[in-house]
Amino acid sequence: MSPLVLGLLLQVPWIVPPSGSVTLEGAWRFHPGDSAAFASPAYDDARWEAATLAAPWGRRGAERLQGFGWYRGRFVLDRTPVAQLALELRLNGVAYEVYVDGVRLGGVGDFPPSYRARTWMPAAFAVPLTSLAPGTHLVALRLYSTEASPGPFATVAVEPLARLLTESRRGDLYMLAAAVLFVGLGFYQLFFWARRREAREHLYVFLFCAALALFFVNWMPSVRLALSGAVDWFRLHVALGAAAVAALAFGVRWIFETDADTAATRVAGGLGIYFAFLAPAALLVPEWSQVRWIERYPYDGGVLVAAVVLAVIAASARGRGLPHGTTLFWGSVALALAVVHDVALSWDWVPEWGVSTIVVQYGAIAFVLGVALATAGRFADSQTTALYDRLTGLYRREVVMDALAREIRRAARVRQAITVIMLDIDHFKAVNDSIGHQGGDRVLAEVGRRLIEAGRAVDWLGRYGGEEFIAVLAAAGGSGGFQAAERFRTAVSALPIPVGRGARTITLSAGVAAYDGRDEWPTSEQLVGAADAALYRAKHAGRNRSSE
Repeated sequence: MSPLVLGLLLQVPWIVPPSGSVTLEGAWRFHPGDSAAFASPAYDDARWEAATLAAPWGRRGAERLQGFGWYRGRFVLDRTPVAQLALELRLNGVAYEVYVDGVRLGGVGDFPPSYRARTWMPAAFAVPLTSLAPGTHLVALRLYSTEASPGPFATVAVEPLARLLTESRRGDLYMLAAAVLFVGLGFYQLFFWARRREAREHLYVFLFCAALALFFVNWMPSVRLALSGAVDWFRLHVALGAAAVAALAFGVRWIFETDADTAATRVAGGLGIYFAFLAPAALLVPEWSQVRWIERYPYDGGVLVAAVVLAVIAASARGRGLPHGTTLFWGSVALALAVVHDVALSWDWVPEWGVSTIVVQYGAIAFVLGVALATAGRFADSQTTALYDRLTGLYRREVVMDALAREIRRAARVRQAITVIMLDIDHFKAVNDSIGHQGGDRVLAEVGRRLIEAGRAVDWLGRYGGEEFIAVLAAAGGSGGFQAAERFRTAVSALPIPVGRGARTITLSAGVAAYDGRDEWPTSEQLVGAADAALYRAKHAGRNRSSE
Protein backbone atom coordinates (compact mmCIF):
# COMPACT_ATOMS: atom_id res chain seq x y z
CA MET A 1 0.00 0.00 0.00
CA SER A 2 1.44 3.37 -1.00
CA PRO A 3 2.10 6.09 1.62
CA LEU A 4 -0.45 8.31 -0.15
CA VAL A 5 -3.23 5.72 0.08
CA LEU A 6 -2.30 5.00 3.70
CA GLY A 7 -2.42 8.70 4.48
CA LEU A 8 -5.86 9.01 2.93
CA LEU A 9 -7.12 6.03 4.89
CA LEU A 10 -5.76 7.49 8.08
CA GLN A 11 -7.76 10.65 7.49
CA VAL A 12 -11.16 8.96 7.81
CA PRO A 13 -12.83 10.88 10.67
CA TRP A 14 -13.96 9.11 13.80
CA ILE A 15 -17.68 8.37 14.06
CA VAL A 16 -18.91 8.94 17.59
CA PRO A 17 -21.56 6.24 18.32
CA PRO A 18 -24.79 6.93 20.26
CA SER A 19 -23.03 5.75 23.41
CA GLY A 20 -20.70 8.73 23.03
CA SER A 21 -17.56 6.62 23.52
CA VAL A 22 -14.74 6.27 20.98
CA THR A 23 -10.95 6.22 21.12
CA LEU A 24 -9.42 8.62 18.61
CA GLU A 25 -6.85 6.32 17.06
CA GLY A 26 -5.20 6.57 13.69
CA ALA A 27 -6.59 9.46 11.64
CA TRP A 28 -4.34 12.30 12.83
CA ARG A 29 -2.16 14.76 10.97
CA PHE A 30 1.07 16.03 12.48
CA HIS A 31 3.12 19.16 11.80
CA PRO A 32 6.15 20.59 13.66
CA GLY A 33 6.18 24.26 14.58
CA ASP A 34 3.65 26.54 16.21
CA SER A 35 0.92 28.87 15.01
CA ALA A 36 -2.39 29.97 16.48
CA ALA A 37 -3.94 29.28 13.08
CA PHE A 38 -3.35 25.54 13.55
CA ALA A 39 -6.24 25.43 16.03
CA SER A 40 -8.78 26.80 13.56
CA PRO A 41 -11.17 24.46 11.68
CA ALA A 42 -10.68 26.67 8.62
CA TYR A 43 -6.95 25.92 8.41
CA ASP A 44 -6.02 23.52 5.59
CA ASP A 45 -3.86 20.68 6.96
CA ALA A 46 -3.85 18.62 3.76
CA ARG A 47 -0.08 18.94 3.45
CA TRP A 48 0.54 17.76 7.01
CA GLU A 49 2.04 14.37 7.68
CA ALA A 50 -0.27 11.45 8.48
CA ALA A 51 0.50 10.22 12.00
CA THR A 52 -0.73 8.21 14.95
CA LEU A 53 -0.64 9.13 18.60
CA ALA A 54 0.57 5.65 19.50
CA ALA A 55 4.06 6.36 18.12
CA PRO A 56 6.59 8.83 19.58
CA TRP A 57 6.03 12.13 17.82
CA GLY A 58 9.07 13.44 16.05
CA ARG A 59 10.46 9.92 15.47
CA ARG A 60 10.35 9.64 11.68
CA GLY A 61 13.16 7.40 10.51
CA ALA A 62 16.39 8.76 12.03
CA GLU A 63 14.90 12.19 12.60
CA ARG A 64 13.95 13.36 16.07
CA LEU A 65 11.95 16.56 16.26
CA GLN A 66 11.85 18.63 19.44
CA GLY A 67 9.99 21.79 20.35
CA PHE A 68 6.42 22.59 19.27
CA GLY A 69 4.21 20.26 17.30
CA TRP A 70 0.51 20.04 16.46
CA TYR A 71 -1.87 17.13 15.92
CA ARG A 72 -5.20 17.61 14.18
CA GLY A 73 -8.04 15.11 13.78
CA ARG A 74 -11.79 15.12 13.27
CA PHE A 75 -14.76 13.32 14.77
CA VAL A 76 -18.31 13.11 13.46
CA LEU A 77 -21.57 13.34 15.38
CA ASP A 78 -24.55 12.05 13.40
CA ARG A 79 -26.94 13.22 16.10
CA THR A 80 -26.90 15.43 19.17
CA PRO A 81 -25.59 13.30 22.08
CA VAL A 82 -27.92 12.70 25.00
CA ALA A 83 -25.10 13.37 27.52
CA GLN A 84 -22.37 15.96 27.84
CA LEU A 85 -19.23 14.70 26.09
CA ALA A 86 -15.64 15.24 27.10
CA LEU A 87 -12.18 14.56 25.72
CA GLU A 88 -9.93 12.42 27.90
CA LEU A 89 -6.20 12.72 27.21
CA ARG A 90 -3.29 10.68 28.53
CA LEU A 91 -0.01 11.96 27.08
CA ASN A 92 3.59 11.34 28.12
CA GLY A 93 6.62 13.58 28.34
CA VAL A 94 4.97 16.70 26.94
CA ALA A 95 3.15 19.89 27.82
CA TYR A 96 -0.04 20.25 25.81
CA GLU A 97 -3.21 22.21 25.14
CA VAL A 98 -6.38 20.84 23.56
CA TYR A 99 -8.75 22.69 21.23
CA VAL A 100 -12.12 21.68 19.78
CA ASP A 101 -13.38 23.70 16.81
CA GLY A 102 -10.83 26.39 17.64
CA VAL A 103 -11.92 26.74 21.29
CA ARG A 104 -9.23 26.08 23.90
CA LEU A 105 -10.49 23.58 26.49
CA GLY A 106 -7.41 23.53 28.72
CA GLY A 107 -4.07 21.81 29.07
CA VAL A 108 -1.51 20.06 31.24
CA GLY A 109 2.07 21.14 31.91
CA ASP A 110 3.68 24.48 31.08
CA PHE A 111 5.00 25.89 27.82
CA PRO A 112 8.19 27.96 27.45
CA PRO A 113 9.66 29.97 29.05
CA SER A 114 8.72 27.86 32.12
CA TYR A 115 8.47 24.53 30.32
CA ARG A 116 7.38 21.53 32.40
CA ALA A 117 6.45 18.19 30.84
CA ARG A 118 3.93 15.90 32.47
CA THR A 119 3.32 12.16 32.25
CA TRP A 120 0.26 9.91 31.86
CA MET A 121 -2.07 12.47 33.40
CA PRO A 122 -5.71 11.40 32.91
CA ALA A 123 -7.27 14.80 32.19
CA ALA A 124 -10.86 15.29 31.06
CA PHE A 125 -12.00 18.39 29.15
CA ALA A 126 -15.71 19.07 28.55
CA VAL A 127 -16.60 19.58 24.87
CA PRO A 128 -18.36 22.95 24.36
CA LEU A 129 -22.08 22.77 23.65
CA THR A 130 -21.46 24.44 20.28
CA SER A 131 -19.34 21.42 19.30
CA LEU A 132 -22.02 18.87 20.18
CA ALA A 133 -24.19 19.66 17.16
CA PRO A 134 -24.42 17.00 14.43
CA GLY A 135 -21.57 17.28 11.94
CA THR A 136 -17.76 17.13 11.73
CA HIS A 137 -15.69 18.69 14.50
CA LEU A 138 -11.96 19.37 14.78
CA VAL A 139 -9.71 18.27 17.62
CA ALA A 140 -6.33 20.04 17.71
CA LEU A 141 -3.52 19.26 20.14
CA ARG A 142 -0.70 21.70 20.69
CA LEU A 143 2.34 19.99 22.23
CA TYR A 144 5.79 20.99 23.35
CA SER A 145 8.69 18.85 24.49
CA THR A 146 12.45 19.04 24.71
CA GLU A 147 12.80 15.43 25.85
CA ALA A 148 15.39 13.21 24.20
CA SER A 149 12.62 10.73 23.42
CA PRO A 150 9.27 12.53 23.71
CA GLY A 151 5.94 11.23 22.54
CA PRO A 152 2.31 10.84 23.50
CA PHE A 153 2.57 7.03 23.77
CA ALA A 154 -1.05 7.26 24.88
CA THR A 155 -4.64 7.94 23.93
CA VAL A 156 -7.26 10.57 23.23
CA ALA A 157 -10.87 9.48 23.67
CA VAL A 158 -14.36 10.95 23.49
CA GLU A 159 -16.42 9.82 26.47
CA PRO A 160 -19.52 10.98 28.32
CA LEU A 161 -18.33 13.46 30.95
CA ALA A 162 -20.36 11.81 33.72
CA ARG A 163 -18.71 8.46 33.01
CA LEU A 164 -15.21 9.99 33.13
CA LEU A 165 -15.96 11.74 36.41
CA THR A 166 -17.36 8.51 37.87
CA GLU A 167 -14.28 6.55 36.80
CA SER A 168 -12.00 9.24 38.21
CA ARG A 169 -13.82 9.21 41.55
CA ARG A 170 -13.74 5.42 41.59
CA GLY A 171 -10.00 5.49 40.97
CA ASP A 172 -9.55 8.07 43.73
CA LEU A 173 -11.55 6.05 46.25
CA TYR A 174 -9.80 2.82 45.32
CA MET A 175 -6.30 4.25 45.75
CA LEU A 176 -7.32 6.24 48.83
CA ALA A 177 -8.71 3.09 50.47
CA ALA A 178 -5.40 1.30 49.85
CA ALA A 179 -3.50 4.29 51.25
CA VAL A 180 -5.68 4.48 54.38
CA LEU A 181 -5.17 0.76 54.96
CA PHE A 182 -1.40 1.18 54.77
CA VAL A 183 -1.52 4.21 57.08
CA GLY A 184 -3.46 2.18 59.65
CA LEU A 185 -1.11 -0.78 59.41
CA GLY A 186 1.87 1.54 59.53
CA PHE A 187 0.84 3.26 62.74
CA TYR A 188 -0.03 -0.14 64.16
CA GLN A 189 3.62 -1.07 63.63
CA LEU A 190 4.84 2.28 64.94
CA PHE A 191 2.97 1.65 68.20
CA PHE A 192 4.73 -1.69 68.59
CA TRP A 193 8.11 -0.11 67.87
CA ALA A 194 7.48 2.63 70.46
CA ARG A 195 6.92 -0.11 73.04
CA ARG A 196 9.91 -2.22 71.94
CA ARG A 197 12.64 -0.07 70.40
CA GLU A 198 14.92 -3.05 69.95
CA ALA A 199 12.39 -4.69 67.57
CA ARG A 200 13.47 -2.89 64.39
CA GLU A 201 11.15 -4.88 62.15
CA HIS A 202 8.27 -2.70 63.35
CA LEU A 203 10.10 0.48 62.33
CA TYR A 204 10.99 -0.82 58.86
CA VAL A 205 7.46 -2.08 58.23
CA PHE A 206 6.14 1.35 59.30
CA LEU A 207 8.48 3.05 56.80
CA PHE A 208 7.44 0.57 54.11
CA CYS A 209 3.74 1.26 54.80
CA ALA A 210 4.28 5.04 54.88
CA ALA A 211 6.04 5.00 51.50
CA LEU A 212 3.32 2.76 50.03
CA ALA A 213 0.56 5.02 51.39
CA LEU A 214 2.15 8.04 49.70
CA PHE A 215 2.72 5.91 46.59
CA PHE A 216 -1.00 5.17 46.25
CA VAL A 217 -2.10 8.69 47.17
CA ASN A 218 0.20 9.98 44.44
CA TRP A 219 -1.44 7.48 42.05
CA MET A 220 -4.91 9.00 42.56
CA PRO A 221 -6.07 10.75 39.34
CA SER A 222 -7.12 13.90 41.17
CA VAL A 223 -3.80 14.10 43.01
CA ARG A 224 -1.83 13.64 39.78
CA LEU A 225 -3.69 16.59 38.28
CA ALA A 226 -3.36 18.70 41.43
CA LEU A 227 0.39 18.12 41.58
CA SER A 228 0.93 18.83 37.90
CA GLY A 229 1.69 22.49 38.52
CA ALA A 230 4.57 21.67 40.85
CA VAL A 231 5.98 18.27 39.96
CA ASP A 232 5.46 15.41 37.54
CA TRP A 233 3.67 12.71 39.54
CA PHE A 234 5.65 10.04 37.65
CA ARG A 235 8.86 11.19 39.35
CA LEU A 236 7.18 10.77 42.74
CA HIS A 237 5.78 7.43 41.58
CA VAL A 238 9.26 6.04 40.93
CA ALA A 239 10.85 7.73 43.97
CA LEU A 240 8.20 6.52 46.44
CA GLY A 241 8.25 3.02 44.98
CA ALA A 242 12.03 2.91 45.37
CA ALA A 243 11.77 4.22 48.94
CA ALA A 244 9.24 1.48 49.81
CA VAL A 245 11.50 -1.24 48.38
CA ALA A 246 14.52 0.22 50.23
CA ALA A 247 12.65 0.16 53.57
CA LEU A 248 11.57 -3.43 53.00
CA ALA A 249 15.05 -4.54 51.92
CA PHE A 250 16.67 -3.00 55.00
CA GLY A 251 14.03 -4.59 57.24
CA VAL A 252 14.19 -8.12 55.82
CA ARG A 253 16.82 -9.21 58.33
CA TRP A 254 14.56 -8.38 61.29
CA ILE A 255 11.23 -9.33 59.73
CA PHE A 256 12.44 -12.84 58.93
CA GLU A 257 14.96 -13.06 61.80
CA THR A 258 17.81 -14.05 59.49
CA ASP A 259 21.52 -13.99 60.28
CA ALA A 260 23.39 -10.93 59.06
CA ASP A 261 26.07 -12.98 57.33
CA THR A 262 23.81 -15.09 55.07
CA ALA A 263 24.05 -14.48 51.33
CA ALA A 264 20.36 -13.60 50.95
CA THR A 265 20.53 -11.07 53.80
CA ARG A 266 23.57 -9.42 52.26
CA VAL A 267 21.85 -9.21 48.88
CA ALA A 268 18.79 -7.66 50.54
CA GLY A 269 20.99 -5.08 52.27
CA GLY A 270 22.66 -4.28 48.96
CA LEU A 271 19.26 -3.83 47.33
CA GLY A 272 18.29 -1.46 50.13
CA ILE A 273 21.30 0.75 49.38
CA TYR A 274 20.62 0.48 45.64
CA PHE A 275 17.01 1.67 45.94
CA ALA A 276 17.94 4.33 48.51
CA PHE A 277 20.09 5.94 45.80
CA LEU A 278 17.53 5.30 43.06
CA ALA A 279 14.78 7.28 44.83
CA PRO A 280 16.52 10.70 44.70
CA ALA A 281 17.84 9.93 41.21
CA ALA A 282 14.26 9.79 39.91
CA LEU A 283 13.62 13.24 41.36
CA LEU A 284 16.85 14.84 40.13
CA VAL A 285 17.32 13.70 36.52
CA PRO A 286 16.27 16.57 34.24
CA GLU A 287 14.19 14.84 31.53
CA TRP A 288 11.06 12.72 31.55
CA SER A 289 12.68 10.23 29.20
CA GLN A 290 15.43 9.70 31.80
CA VAL A 291 12.84 9.11 34.53
CA ARG A 292 11.10 6.63 32.24
CA TRP A 293 14.41 4.86 31.59
CA ILE A 294 15.09 4.64 35.35
CA GLU A 295 11.60 3.24 35.92
CA ARG A 296 11.77 0.74 33.07
CA TYR A 297 15.24 -0.71 33.64
CA PRO A 298 17.05 0.05 36.96
CA TYR A 299 13.79 0.24 38.95
CA ASP A 300 11.77 -2.59 37.36
CA GLY A 301 14.85 -4.82 37.10
CA GLY A 302 15.80 -4.18 40.71
CA VAL A 303 12.24 -4.81 41.90
CA LEU A 304 12.24 -8.11 40.03
CA VAL A 305 15.47 -9.18 41.78
CA ALA A 306 14.07 -8.01 45.13
CA ALA A 307 10.92 -10.11 44.61
CA VAL A 308 13.01 -13.23 44.00
CA VAL A 309 15.22 -12.54 47.04
CA LEU A 310 12.14 -11.94 49.21
CA ALA A 311 10.59 -15.24 48.13
CA VAL A 312 13.85 -17.12 48.82
CA ILE A 313 14.24 -15.60 52.31
CA ALA A 314 10.57 -16.27 53.13
CA ALA A 315 10.87 -19.90 52.01
CA SER A 316 14.03 -20.31 54.11
CA ALA A 317 12.31 -18.81 57.18
CA ARG A 318 9.36 -21.15 56.74
CA GLY A 319 11.67 -24.12 56.33
CA ARG A 320 13.53 -23.48 59.57
CA GLY A 321 10.27 -23.23 61.53
CA LEU A 322 10.16 -19.49 62.20
CA PRO A 323 7.05 -18.64 64.28
CA HIS A 324 4.39 -17.29 61.90
CA GLY A 325 6.75 -18.30 59.06
CA THR A 326 3.91 -19.71 56.94
CA THR A 327 1.98 -16.43 57.17
CA LEU A 328 5.06 -14.48 56.14
CA PHE A 329 5.78 -16.94 53.35
CA TRP A 330 2.40 -16.66 51.65
CA GLY A 331 2.33 -12.89 52.04
CA SER A 332 5.78 -12.71 50.43
CA VAL A 333 4.71 -15.03 47.60
CA ALA A 334 1.67 -12.81 46.90
CA LEU A 335 3.85 -9.70 46.75
CA ALA A 336 6.52 -11.39 44.61
CA LEU A 337 3.94 -12.68 42.09
CA ALA A 338 2.28 -9.25 41.88
CA VAL A 339 5.65 -7.59 41.25
CA VAL A 340 6.60 -10.13 38.57
CA HIS A 341 3.24 -9.58 36.84
CA ASP A 342 3.52 -5.78 36.87
CA VAL A 343 7.13 -5.77 35.64
CA ALA A 344 6.16 -8.17 32.85
CA LEU A 345 3.29 -5.80 31.98
CA SER A 346 5.64 -2.81 31.96
CA TRP A 347 8.02 -4.68 29.66
CA ASP A 348 5.13 -5.73 27.36
CA TRP A 349 5.64 -9.42 28.15
CA VAL A 350 1.95 -9.85 29.06
CA PRO A 351 -1.12 -8.07 27.60
CA GLU A 352 -3.38 -5.77 29.55
CA TRP A 353 -6.46 -7.70 30.67
CA GLY A 354 -8.71 -5.17 32.34
CA VAL A 355 -9.43 -1.58 33.23
CA SER A 356 -6.76 -1.62 35.94
CA THR A 357 -4.23 -4.35 35.28
CA ILE A 358 -1.69 -3.22 37.88
CA VAL A 359 -1.91 -5.68 40.78
CA VAL A 360 1.01 -4.64 43.00
CA GLN A 361 -1.41 -3.09 45.50
CA TYR A 362 -3.04 -6.48 46.11
CA GLY A 363 0.30 -8.17 46.65
CA ALA A 364 1.49 -5.36 48.92
CA ILE A 365 -1.71 -5.54 51.00
CA ALA A 366 -1.37 -9.33 51.36
CA PHE A 367 2.28 -8.99 52.37
CA VAL A 368 1.74 -6.19 54.88
CA LEU A 369 -1.20 -8.04 56.44
CA GLY A 370 1.00 -11.12 56.77
CA VAL A 371 3.81 -9.10 58.35
CA ALA A 372 1.31 -7.35 60.63
CA LEU A 373 -0.02 -10.67 61.89
CA ALA A 374 3.49 -12.05 62.39
CA THR A 375 4.87 -8.99 64.16
CA ALA A 376 1.74 -8.70 66.30
CA GLY A 377 2.30 -12.29 67.38
CA ARG A 378 5.91 -11.50 68.23
CA PHE A 379 4.84 -8.43 70.20
CA ALA A 380 2.33 -10.51 72.13
CA ASP A 381 5.03 -13.09 72.79
CA SER A 382 7.39 -10.39 74.01
CA GLN A 383 4.72 -8.98 76.29
CA THR A 384 4.05 -12.45 77.62
CA THR A 385 7.76 -12.94 78.20
CA ALA A 386 7.86 -9.66 80.09
CA LEU A 387 4.99 -10.78 82.33
CA TYR A 388 5.54 -14.50 82.81
CA ASP A 389 8.36 -16.77 83.83
CA ARG A 390 8.94 -19.05 80.82
CA LEU A 391 9.75 -22.12 82.88
CA THR A 392 6.91 -22.17 85.39
CA GLY A 393 4.22 -20.13 83.62
CA LEU A 394 3.86 -17.98 86.77
CA TYR A 395 4.19 -14.21 86.86
CA ARG A 396 7.67 -12.79 87.08
CA ARG A 397 8.80 -11.38 90.42
CA GLU A 398 8.66 -7.75 89.23
CA VAL A 399 5.07 -8.16 88.02
CA VAL A 400 3.90 -9.63 91.34
CA MET A 401 5.69 -6.93 93.37
CA ASP A 402 4.02 -4.20 91.30
CA ALA A 403 0.67 -5.90 91.81
CA LEU A 404 1.35 -6.19 95.54
CA ALA A 405 1.96 -2.45 95.84
CA ARG A 406 -1.36 -1.76 94.11
CA GLU A 407 -3.23 -4.31 96.21
CA ILE A 408 -1.87 -2.85 99.47
CA ARG A 409 -3.15 0.62 98.51
CA ARG A 410 -6.50 -0.81 97.44
CA ALA A 411 -6.81 -2.83 100.67
CA ALA A 412 -6.18 0.31 102.76
CA ARG A 413 -8.73 2.27 100.70
CA VAL A 414 -11.54 -0.28 100.94
CA ARG A 415 -10.58 -1.63 104.40
CA GLN A 416 -10.10 -5.14 103.10
CA ALA A 417 -7.49 -7.71 104.10
CA ILE A 418 -4.66 -8.90 101.89
CA THR A 419 -2.31 -11.87 102.33
CA VAL A 420 1.18 -12.63 101.03
CA ILE A 421 2.42 -16.22 100.96
CA MET A 422 6.05 -17.17 100.40
CA LEU A 423 6.61 -20.81 99.33
CA ASP A 424 9.85 -22.74 98.96
CA ILE A 425 10.54 -26.25 97.64
CA ASP A 426 12.01 -28.42 100.39
CA HIS A 427 15.49 -29.86 99.77
CA PHE A 428 15.55 -28.63 96.17
CA LYS A 429 19.35 -28.71 96.06
CA ALA A 430 19.22 -32.42 96.74
CA VAL A 431 16.66 -32.78 93.94
CA ASN A 432 19.00 -31.03 91.51
CA ASP A 433 21.98 -33.09 92.66
CA SER A 434 20.14 -36.40 92.22
CA ILE A 435 18.29 -35.85 88.92
CA GLY A 436 20.27 -33.02 87.32
CA HIS A 437 19.35 -29.48 86.44
CA GLN A 438 17.11 -30.49 83.54
CA GLY A 439 15.16 -32.73 85.89
CA GLY A 440 15.03 -29.86 88.37
CA ASP A 441 13.58 -27.63 85.67
CA ARG A 442 10.84 -30.19 85.02
CA VAL A 443 10.06 -30.19 88.74
CA LEU A 444 9.82 -26.38 88.78
CA ALA A 445 7.54 -26.37 85.73
CA GLU A 446 5.20 -28.94 87.29
CA VAL A 447 5.14 -27.10 90.64
CA GLY A 448 4.18 -23.92 88.79
CA ARG A 449 1.37 -25.72 86.97
CA ARG A 450 -0.03 -27.18 90.20
CA LEU A 451 0.12 -23.83 91.99
CA ILE A 452 -1.87 -22.24 89.15
CA GLU A 453 -4.50 -24.99 89.39
CA ALA A 454 -4.77 -24.53 93.16
CA GLY A 455 -5.01 -20.75 93.04
CA ARG A 456 -7.91 -18.44 92.30
CA ALA A 457 -8.25 -16.40 89.11
CA VAL A 458 -7.73 -13.21 91.12
CA ASP A 459 -4.56 -14.43 92.85
CA TRP A 460 -1.14 -13.16 91.80
CA LEU A 461 1.12 -16.21 91.69
CA GLY A 462 4.76 -15.68 90.78
CA ARG A 463 8.21 -17.15 90.83
CA TYR A 464 10.19 -15.12 93.33
CA GLY A 465 13.54 -16.62 92.43
CA GLY A 466 15.14 -20.07 92.14
CA GLU A 467 12.85 -22.56 93.87
CA GLU A 468 10.97 -19.86 95.81
CA PHE A 469 7.45 -18.68 94.94
CA ILE A 470 5.14 -15.88 96.01
CA ALA A 471 1.36 -15.54 96.11
CA VAL A 472 -0.58 -12.31 96.65
CA LEU A 473 -4.19 -12.96 97.71
CA ALA A 474 -6.64 -10.06 97.62
CA ALA A 475 -9.63 -10.12 99.99
CA ALA A 476 -8.06 -12.85 102.12
CA GLY A 477 -7.36 -12.44 105.84
CA GLY A 478 -5.02 -14.39 108.12
CA SER A 479 -7.14 -17.57 108.41
CA GLY A 480 -8.05 -17.48 104.71
CA GLY A 481 -4.42 -16.93 103.78
CA PHE A 482 -3.29 -19.84 105.94
CA GLN A 483 -5.88 -22.11 104.34
CA ALA A 484 -4.66 -21.04 100.89
CA ALA A 485 -1.08 -21.85 101.84
CA GLU A 486 -2.16 -25.31 102.93
CA ARG A 487 -4.07 -25.75 99.69
CA PHE A 488 -0.96 -24.85 97.69
CA ARG A 489 1.20 -27.28 99.68
CA THR A 490 -1.28 -30.10 99.31
CA ALA A 491 -1.67 -29.55 95.57
CA VAL A 492 2.08 -29.90 95.06
CA SER A 493 2.73 -32.87 97.36
CA ALA A 494 -0.45 -34.86 96.65
CA LEU A 495 1.01 -36.74 93.70
CA PRO A 496 4.62 -37.59 92.84
CA ILE A 497 6.11 -35.62 89.96
CA PRO A 498 7.37 -37.78 87.05
CA VAL A 499 11.08 -37.20 86.50
CA GLY A 500 12.96 -39.32 83.98
CA ARG A 501 12.14 -42.97 84.55
CA GLY A 502 10.85 -42.40 88.07
CA ALA A 503 8.85 -39.95 90.14
CA ARG A 504 9.53 -37.82 93.19
CA THR A 505 7.25 -36.45 95.85
CA ILE A 506 7.90 -32.74 96.24
CA THR A 507 6.92 -30.83 99.37
CA LEU A 508 6.70 -27.11 100.10
CA SER A 509 7.17 -24.92 103.14
CA ALA A 510 5.06 -21.77 103.32
CA GLY A 511 5.13 -18.50 105.26
CA VAL A 512 2.01 -16.37 105.56
CA ALA A 513 1.76 -12.63 106.33
CA ALA A 514 -1.42 -10.55 106.21
CA TYR A 515 -2.50 -6.91 106.34
CA ASP A 516 -6.02 -6.33 107.66
CA GLY A 517 -6.55 -3.03 105.81
CA ARG A 518 -7.15 -1.00 108.97
CA ASP A 519 -3.86 0.11 110.42
CA GLU A 520 -1.18 2.11 108.64
CA TRP A 521 -0.42 0.08 105.55
CA PRO A 522 2.97 -1.61 105.19
CA THR A 523 5.25 -1.37 102.20
CA SER A 524 5.56 -4.26 99.76
CA GLU A 525 9.02 -5.05 101.14
CA GLN A 526 7.72 -5.12 104.72
CA LEU A 527 4.87 -7.51 103.92
CA VAL A 528 7.12 -9.81 101.86
CA GLY A 529 9.72 -9.66 104.64
CA ALA A 530 7.12 -10.77 107.20
CA ALA A 531 6.02 -13.68 104.98
CA ASP A 532 9.67 -14.62 104.40
CA ALA A 533 10.31 -14.65 108.16
CA ALA A 534 7.29 -16.95 108.61
CA LEU A 535 8.71 -19.21 105.86
CA TYR A 536 12.02 -19.32 107.74
CA ARG A 537 10.17 -20.46 110.86
CA ALA A 538 8.39 -23.19 108.89
CA LYS A 539 11.73 -24.43 107.56
CA HIS A 540 13.21 -24.57 111.06
CA ALA A 541 10.14 -26.33 112.40
CA GLY A 542 10.75 -29.31 110.10
CA ARG A 543 9.64 -28.19 106.61
CA ASN A 544 6.54 -29.36 104.69
CA ARG A 545 4.33 -27.05 106.71
CA SER A 546 2.89 -23.53 106.82
CA SER A 547 3.68 -20.83 109.37
CA GLU A 548 2.16 -17.41 110.16
